[in-house]
Amino acid sequence: MASSEEKVDRRTALKAVGAGIAGIVVGLAGGYAWGSTAAPAKTTTVTSTVTAPGAATATATKTVTKTVTPTVGVPKLAKIPLLPPGVRNPWLYDKCAGAKVKMMVDSFAGRIIEWYADLLKEEIGVEIGTTKLVDIPMVRDEAMGLLDANSKEYPLILVNPNYLPDFVLTGKVECLDPYFDMFYGVEDYFREIIPIYRFYMTYEGKYYAIPFDGDVHLWNYLEPFYTKDEFRRAYKEWHPKRLSLRAPPETWEEWLDQCKFFAEKVLPDDKTIPGAEVLWPTMIWAKPDWSWGFFMNFAASYGVNYWDKDMTTPLHPQDRMTEALEMLQKFVPYMPEGVDTFGSTETVEYWCGGKVISQIWWIDINEWGQVDPVKGLIRNGLMPGYYDPKIGEVRHRAMTPYNRYWIIPNYLDEKTKLAAFYVAYHVSHWHYSIWSCADMDCGMDPYMWIHMSPPGAECYMKANPYKKPSKEWPHKGSLFPSYKDALLHLEGGRKNLSVAFPMPCIPGMPEYADALGREVQLVIGGKDPKQAVSDVAAAWEDVRDKYIGILGKEKYIGIWKDFYNRMIEMGLFP
Repeated sequence: MASSEEKVDRRTALKAVGAGIAGIVVGLAGGYAWGSTAAPAKTTTVTSTVTAPGAATATATKTVTKTVTPTVGVPKLAKIPLLPPGVRNPWLYDKCAGAKVKMMVDSFAGRIIEWYADLLKEEIGVEIGTTKLVDIPMVRDEAMGLLDANSKEYPLILVNPNYLPDFVLTGKVECLDPYFDMFYGVEDYFREIIPIYRFYMTYEGKYYAIPFDGDVHLWNYLEPFYTKDEFRRAYKEWHPKRLSLRAPPETWEEWLDQCKFFAEKVLPDDKTIPGAEVLWPTMIWAKPDWSWGFFMNFAASYGVNYWDKDMTTPLHPQDRMTEALEMLQKFVPYMPEGVDTFGSTETVEYWCGGKVISQIWWIDINEWGQVDPVKGLIRNGLMPGYYDPKIGEVRHRAMTPYNRYWIIPNYLDEKTKLAAFYVAYHVSHWHYSIWSCADMDCGMDPYMWIHMSPPGAECYMKANPYKKPSKEWPHKGSLFPSYKDALLHLEGGRKNLSVAFPMPCIPGMPEYADALGREVQLVIGGKDPKQAVSDVAAAWEDVRDKYIGILGKEKYIGIWKDFYNRMIEMGLFP
């Protein structure tokens, strides 16, 4: 992966060439869409025969002037160019004009294609309808219900990529490879997509989904507790090895030491942040819906995979799985009482209220979390890791749970499918998405390198220029107190995405996640980690056997092996 500086420099170097090509294409498109200025009047020579009464036939030359207006046709191209927002695309307009596209998404996603409805209509003549918003726990069932009913109402349907195999196996999801092949510049689009999010677009080597939101866990902290000289001196004196207080901590053990220090020497009477009652060193999302994902930041760093290669042993190697649960359990004394019941509400309120010093959470909490008393004081960094003696270094892994992707039902008419693909592709493209990901009125987070670049950080400080004004999405201001804050925020995201770890994208994912999430919650509540591993392993074996019964052993294990091999290709396992 090139550094952000290298990527920006490359883009700058190519800007002149790209602008020239874009100018030619937009010029051609404009000539077709809006008509060309009439050509200058031409002088033509006309020869006519004139016969005068009573005279011989004579030939005369007469000069006339008339205006000739050329007809501009659509130039034939091998592929279709993707033009800037709001520019009519003559290679697609007649094919898509009048098509109606609506989407079904979760209630936190926002109505982003409605923001851009007027521009998209100008581009290809598509009519954008009203979005259906669904509560997050109901998204999968709602999406599957639409496919089961062969519903044509929502050509764009939200799926989370961990469920993508379940949807593709219905036989009702359009393969997108032929659509991507229609366009110039797709290679650049794919290069900008961060590898883990491109990974999520595919099933068995083919594209079935288009991203419009990327999620990743980060280690988050209140900066003043790590920069205050008093604390830095006290920590060094307190620590048995005289280590320095630093953020982020390199390992789980180092973070645990920091939590112990803050509990013993600083909290709960500290007044470092005015207006904040900082009471605990840390906390964690413990409810089963997502506790499995939070825990996998630990487990994956210990080298744990969801299964071994042949799908015989779940959560392999299980001794490392036990160690990871034991490490998680060591943090519980430094968390609020009742943390085993914590979920979204508690982890958000405690963080935004400045009640804990550090926690693991999704990247966006430090965006809309810029509120008093912690505004401008919250930072993020690389997820702590596990020093693995087998490789002689610290292994860091950052989970990427949730994410939003669109699929297109394959039973729609060809016109609607093409229009739906175009809408999804263009809104996913950086033309629009560099602004969507920086906008407070939706749940979009970065999934492209350019989203996390300096130009991307600038977008966090400005109003979205393409968003149609509406009382339903009113925000126009910046998300961060300063450009520096935005840039530091995105830098933390880049670091964690360089060690990103995927959700298990195999059939049965909801059942695997539920079983693991419940055991993680019980361990946080005090259950023996070794017993928890035994219990969750038994539950996972039952889920595996269930889906082998549904799909057949060869098919189901083949799906896992494909996923396993792609993780190896990404460098996650040797």
